[in-house]
Amino acid sequence: MSSDKLQQLLKELRDQGAVVTDDLRDALTVAMGKLPLVSQKEFDTQVAILERTREKVAALEAQVAELEKALGSRDHRPPSAE
Repeated sequence: MSSDKLQQLLKELRDQGAVVTDDLRDALTVAMGKLPLVSQKEFDTQVAILERTREKVAALEAQVAELEKALGSRDHRPPSAE
């Protein structure tokens, strides 16, 4: 096989590789576009909302515990003399 033919085959292989790479990149771009992805900013916003919600839930749980404790101590008091 002559050097010129070998060079021609290598060039054709490189060209075909570039076409395959471009086609694959296009296919991945389309596939990624169909995924339900969010931006980093939106993700960070949702994380902050979740953190605040967790804080509120913790505060409400503490308030419920206090109310249950107060209700329990009221129920266990001896009856008043009337």
